[in-house]
Order: sequence, then C-alpha cells, then structure tokens
Amino acid sequence: MGPNDTEIVRVFARSTASPSADPTLDPKEAAQIVVEAEAGDAVFRMGVPYEVDVTVKDLVDGTNIPTTPAGAVTGQLSQAPWNKQHSAFVFGVAASELEKHKGHQCEVYATVYMGLQEPDASFATSPRFLVQR
Repeated sequence: MGPNDTEIVRVFARSTASPSADPTLDPKEAAQIVVEAEAGDAVFRMGVPYEVDVTVKDLVDGTNIPTTPAGAVTGQLSQAPWNKQHSAFVFGVAASELEKHKGHQCEVYATVYMGLQEPDASFATSPRFLVQR
C-alpha cells in the first residue's frame, strides 16, 4: 500500500462477545461484522474523506442481512472513528435477523472508498460463516 491509498486489511464476522473471527454464529445472539482498514500516511495526514460499507449476503437464499449502522460509515481520515492509520469499523447484526437465516452460509463484502478528485477503492470478502441451526 502506498502513502496515497486506503486498503482493507481484513473483514470478518464474530459473535459480540468474541475478539476474533467466528466460523459459526449463534442465531440467538447478536453478531458483529468487523472491517479493519489502513490508510497511507499522506492521505491520512490530509484528512481525505472516506466511506466504509458492508453487505452481508446469505449465499443460500440470496438475500442481504441488515446491519447497524445501515449504510456507509463516512468521515474524514485522521478524525474519529478513523483517527489512527489502522482502524476497525464494527457493524452490528441483530439476533432477530440471524434467526431468519439459520443453517445458511453467509459472506461479507466490504468496501472502502476514499477521496474526491482521484478516488481510490478497496474491496474485500470475508471468510464464509454459518448461521447455526
């Protein structure tokens, strides 16, 4: 990654109580989607605008699983919540939403979009995970 880039380091799903990725999620408990991203030194110091967005896809029925916040997290680099060059963004998934997808394989698609004049984008896909039956 160069000084003028942003890049997704990794994206994963986890139970709310877990610090690391979980290959299975309990539909009786809320879950989280975590996007770890890094900004190059130059764009970070300039405070360039950015957007971080996720889509949680049920691979069995093709539907999307809603997250909170809904839609993209926006801001400027070097300001909260992206106030360190390496930052993590957490999106919540309600247990009531997971309940609708029991026994299904899912995947997360994450996007970081940065800049105005010459925008840059980074894309990542999470490891697949299973919503328990």
